[in-house]
Amino acid sequence: MLGLLTPTPDGWIDAALSNLDAVLLDHLHCELKAASNATALVARYPMFPTLVRSLSDLAREELLHVQQVFDELERRGVRAHPPGEDPYALALRRATQGDTPRAEHGALLDRLAIGALIEARSCERFKLLEKHAPTEALREWYGELFASEARHFRLFASLAEDAVGQELARKRIAQLAEREAEIVERLPLEPRVH
Repeated sequence: MLGLLTPTPDGWIDAALSNLDAVLLDHLHCELKAASNATALVARYPMFPTLVRSLSDLAREELLHVQQVFDELERRGVRAHPPGEDPYALALRRATQGDTPRAEHGALLDRLAIGALIEARSCERFKLLEKHAPTEALREWYGELFASEARHFRLFASLAEDAVGQELARKRIAQLAEREAEIVERLPLEPRVH
């Protein structure tokens, strides 16, 4: 799905449903980081008008998701706290160290490629939650989030192509997708979005 080379392990949905509060807390932090990443890219690369406009819109959407997740946590009586380390995102960032393409804007390409893969993995997991969440309201909400994350994946991939050209962008996303698959296979199954 969306360029992912390995599916989420079968046991993930059981881990997620056994502690949905933890998934929601992680989801809150993921949405905050996504909004922060989008605004950081806008600040770093204002010379790309499409990127500025698209990622400004994306940041607003991610902040809306922050509010939605926060509301769900409050409904469940769960108090939010600062995030811990995100081993998945850290491993993805480390996977680019030492071989970022030497092309102009190679660092931007890596950030956009990582963004695309993170959105794709979120999309896949929200699809699982859409099928298995314990209430109809949650299933509907995760369905909306699934569609949103799919759009975000396409946006990041498209912005990468705009920045460095289609051939290099697709090659790099495919290369990092191989590394992402290895990361997913070795991380423990935890009640987290990633």
